[in-house]
Amino acid sequence: MLHTAANLRQTLLRRCGGARVVLPVMVVLHALVVALASRVIVHQSLASIPSALTAGWFWWTVGLLALLTGIIAFFSRSLAAGAIITAVCPTIMVFSSYFKALITSVPLTVQDFLLIDQLGDITELNASSLHFSPLSVGCILFLVVWLAAVTLLFYPVRLERKPSLWAGAGCAAALVLVYGILANPLIFSPLGVGIDQKLSQASVNRETGVLLGLWRGVSNQVYMALHEGGATQEELEQASQQAVELAAQESDTAVAQPPNVILILSESFFDVTGLPGVTFDQDPLSAFHTLQQEGVSGTFYTRSLGYGTCNIELEILTGMNTGLLWGEDLYNMDPQVFSRLPSVPSVLRDNGYSTAMVHMYDDSIYHRTPMFQAMGFDQTYFQGDFAAIDPQAADPAYLEGQRQGSFYSDSYLSTLLVDLYEQGKGNGPQFLYGISMENHAPYDSAKYTSQELTVSFQSQLTGQSQEMLQAVCQGTHDASEALGQLADYFRDQEEPTIIVFFGDHRPGVGLTDGGTVYSKLGMCSADYSRWSAQEMKELYSTDYLIWSNDPDYLPGQPGDTVDRGTNYLGVDLLNLAGAEKPVYWKLLQNLSHTRLNDTWVYGLAQDGTLSYMPPDDGEDGEKLRLLSTLLDDTLYGEQVSTPILGQLSP
Repeated sequence: MLHTAANLRQTLLRRCGGARVVLPVMVVLHALVVALASRVIVHQSLASIPSALTAGWFWWTVGLLALLTGIIAFFSRSLAAGAIITAVCPTIMVFSSYFKALITSVPLTVQDFLLIDQLGDITELNASSLHFSPLSVGCILFLVVWLAAVTLLFYPVRLERKPSLWAGAGCAAALVLVYGILANPLIFSPLGVGIDQKLSQASVNRETGVLLGLWRGVSNQVYMALHEGGATQEELEQASQQAVELAAQESDTAVAQPPNVILILSESFFDVTGLPGVTFDQDPLSAFHTLQQEGVSGTFYTRSLGYGTCNIELEILTGMNTGLLWGEDLYNMDPQVFSRLPSVPSVLRDNGYSTAMVHMYDDSIYHRTPMFQAMGFDQTYFQGDFAAIDPQAADPAYLEGQRQGSFYSDSYLSTLLVDLYEQGKGNGPQFLYGISMENHAPYDSAKYTSQELTVSFQSQLTGQSQEMLQAVCQGTHDASEALGQLADYFRDQEEPTIIVFFGDHRPGVGLTDGGTVYSKLGMCSADYSRWSAQEMKELYSTDYLIWSNDPDYLPGQPGDTVDRGTNYLGVDLLNLAGAEKPVYWKLLQNLSHTRLNDTWVYGLAQDGTLSYMPPDDGEDGEKLRLLSTLLDDTLYGEQVSTPILGQLSP
């Protein structure tokens, strides 16, 4: 084989003008091969190749890969080295984006690379969803064969040192010029995804593909770094004064006695009885529906599908809106950032509340502890701390019995919240925050045992989609029952108590053969990158409920329907508690009169006006720009406005 490869190499070099001609041609050919394989992996279709070959973004991707390959190949004087690195690394990124989109309907972003140290934990949580299709395996084998051929043919071929270095330097210079300095006017702006725009990665990838989209993400991060603290001190002082004026239009909510407030983030909860084409033998959410008639509830508009729990809860607890920021996930920020603005727990603590949080998993992925401490939580508990709440949890056999569907059950979360309440009962109002895990992925036939499955339904789904929906329905049923268990306990308590219960996002139920359970039910197209704003709005929504053992503490009449979103639920929490709100939260309250939610992928007004992005014009647009300016100053700038936002009296 080696002798044959040597003969082929000599023939190729002789007929094509030598290494100086062959190596550059092979660099471009290699880039084309990797770009085509990436296209097939993302779309899981060979039929996607012709459309790629006619798209401008695709050839910009080929150019990017060619220059990166050339830099490595010419500086190392080895085409094999350049080919292997620029095949393996991009392919890993493309598969990561594919699997993330399969599970969450959101592609890989630059910010995700900051979670690299949690890769093992993330993979463990989602292992059952990581299935390589025959087409994916075929792409991998094709690339292996290609790299083997390149290595056999060209590994010994080297340019002379000086010409090779000059060629590598030329590739580097071209990369900096074309994909750095001129990238925005030459590539991204003509594609409609300028680096100075705040766009979701899905929107970018729709116009650029995965690899060029990630490069645009890097360029966007550089742009952010160069434009930190863009507003002048005079502009920030003016913005602060505007915030004070808007806050002066708002008031605090008076309560007879500060109530206990229990906030429950129910993992992937939503009302499954609203799914089209699915009928149930019995109401799987009977407890939730009963409590809806006793409380105030509605649609809860969120910022993602299938993932991003930590960002969602941080938006609620801090009022920070990532849809107005430059793409930075809140959980990647320095924890001390969360002490700069008055968060919900810190405001409640200032109003005499004790604050505690319990999470039904460990702290390995998002490292919540320092963030939650900076926000004002007195106590944080994870699965290793349950015995501090429930002494029986010191017995491993007892603790194992609290599991349901791969994780600790929602019922046990209710038990722990009751135990926490009992520990602090009579010592003033309490703010308790519980985060469930039972309904977290994986959603497969192995999630629940046959004894644990109690929900029965009929649909046209079969195979994997049927198994996934079965697991989701059982998880939401158990969450509903656990909520009913908690409400039943507090019915008999004299202290006024409010329970705020919400689903963080719908579950990510991507199918290995393409599409999702939602697309199988006809709710959306199989290609998430082509979803309309209406589809985003529907699928980026769950349900929420506010219930109290004293109806006088409800924000409306029992049975009322009021829609809400992640951006402004924190306002409701402070109003329910009758807390004295600082300027920052009164500004958010002012916005909540006309806005429901503003995210990277859709903007929604109280009157139902829907857009792909938050509005730029009109009164709402002005207020959102004001909030964005103030947040940018607090997070990235000189914090000129931060003290003013924390003032109690406008």
